[in-house]
Amino acid sequence: MDNLVTRYRLKYLVALVIMLLLLTMTTGLTLYLLEQQKQAARVINIAGMQRMLSQQAALHLEYVIIMREQNVAADRQALSNALQLLQSNHDFLLMRDGEDYVHLNAELHRWYFAQPGDLDNQLKQYMALLSDAASQPNLSQIQEIHTRSQLLLQDLDQAVLLFEQFTNDKIGRLRNLQLLMWLLGLFLLLAEIKWIFFPMERSIASAIERLQQTRLKAEHANQSRAMFLARASHELRTPLQAVLGYLHLYQESQREGYLAQANKAAQQLKALIASVEDYNRLSDEQQPELNCHPARLTDTLGQSVATYRLLAREKGLDFSYHFNSHSEKIFECDHERLSWVIGQLLDNAVKFTEHGVVSLSARVEQIHSQEDESNWRFHCEVEDSGPGFNMAQVSALPLASNPNGHHFQGLQLGLARCNLLLTIMSGELNFVAREPHGTKAVLSVPLKRLPESDQANGLARSKVLLVEDNQLNAKIIEKMLESMALTSIHASHGGQAIEVLAHQSFDVILMDLNMPIMDGFKAIKEIRQTLMLSTPILVLTANTSEQAIKSAMQLGATDYLFKPVEQAALERALLKILSLSDAK
Repeated sequence: MDNLVTRYRLKYLVALVIMLLLLTMTTGLTLYLLEQQKQAARVINIAGMQRMLSQQAALHLEYVIIMREQNVAADRQALSNALQLLQSNHDFLLMRDGEDYVHLNAELHRWYFAQPGDLDNQLKQYMALLSDAASQPNLSQIQEIHTRSQLLLQDLDQAVLLFEQFTNDKIGRLRNLQLLMWLLGLFLLLAEIKWIFFPMERSIASAIERLQQTRLKAEHANQSRAMFLARASHELRTPLQAVLGYLHLYQESQREGYLAQANKAAQQLKALIASVEDYNRLSDEQQPELNCHPARLTDTLGQSVATYRLLAREKGLDFSYHFNSHSEKIFECDHERLSWVIGQLLDNAVKFTEHGVVSLSARVEQIHSQEDESNWRFHCEVEDSGPGFNMAQVSALPLASNPNGHHFQGLQLGLARCNLLLTIMSGELNFVAREPHGTKAVLSVPLKRLPESDQANGLARSKVLLVEDNQLNAKIIEKMLESMALTSIHASHGGQAIEVLAHQSFDVILMDLNMPIMDGFKAIKEIRQTLMLSTPILVLTANTSEQAIKSAMQLGATDYLFKPVEQAALERALLKILSLSDAK
């Protein structure tokens, strides 16, 4: 926006400067034209005065000659004044500027200094004749003076005509120049309108349109976020209800299976929280990163089954599921997001089915290859006996869409996020209409088979510094470390951790980021730059901000996990960073 304002201001200033220069030039030319007209009027007036003075001098001389026996001092003085003024005017008309005459053009120059006019010599001779006759008056001179004055009068008349013509030509050229300046100003004004003001107007209109579109997008985004938060609050209660429901059943029957189901529902709740994080990334046009790790597919599928089996039974639906034997094996993929996708398919099936059945069928098949025998493919089908749906309509739904369509419940990340995640995982999702009604969702995702092994021994005898301000979280993580046969020491903030590290060494540091007194960011900086320690640092934080994680990694963190932390994920992360540390 600042660049746009600067560009418009520069264009406007350029247009103003051009118009100011043109106005200044036009005004200067007008003043010069007026001055030239004034000077021309003076020249023509003096040239015309020469005619009168020539006749006035002759008249005074004749009176002096006729009245020579009386007192004619006044006439002699008048004659002298007329001759002086005649000479003075003649000198003015023949004024020179270097080699050039100021008031004469070529034609006037010929008239004054060449035949047939030779006006300069005529005036000089005429004034000399008058001066001589005034000193020695004689009646016989009157006729000659009268004849010479009439001839001179004709030549002076011609001179006046030439001066007028010269002046008119000069003023005409100046007026043409003034007209040219006006036309130039008009052209520049039209040019400014076409190449400056019109483009400026279009740019401003375009900028306003972009701002309006941005405002509409922002309003739509705010509306979508508000709707999303409302839906998120609703949807997070679904697995939470399952957790509370199974815990209640456990309290009544003390059956261990209900605890396992509650744990699976809690895992589904965690997957929903991860979907919220993905929504934020998608809103910022960022692609989610996959978190691939080895796990049993039965555990991944069980998270979704535990949640929606209870909901299906509450609605009176017949819920069934079947896994083939290979699902018990360990495969590497993003199990949390795969569980979320399957949960979304089950969620739609349960919600849109009022009577009948919902079924889940899953199988794993090996892709035979001479190069790699570890490649497998997971196939999953979710079927329901609901009313079905228009695939074209559902495919058109954006991330948080259909504000008036209350029938489509859920987070309404829906197919947009499912398709995005499956694209990243190189998977596929298709829908098939069932007869006479209902829907079948067919999911396919490639997997990588990993051999089962007990890697916990690789962590034995490792010493861990846990930096965590929340005492409950600290106790839970300490119990996890204890179950992995790890020794740990707890520090409640970064400053306390620095004091401990100054006197003891550890194999790995578990660091929270948001803590009082000294937060994790400053603590990591102190460890790396002040204590100069290379001990691996695993960040454990509930702060999912991309900028926060990026800052921690830049300061020297080795890896990170988001809370809530599962023991299996913590164990995998510790094995990873400790193996990297041993490799160095």
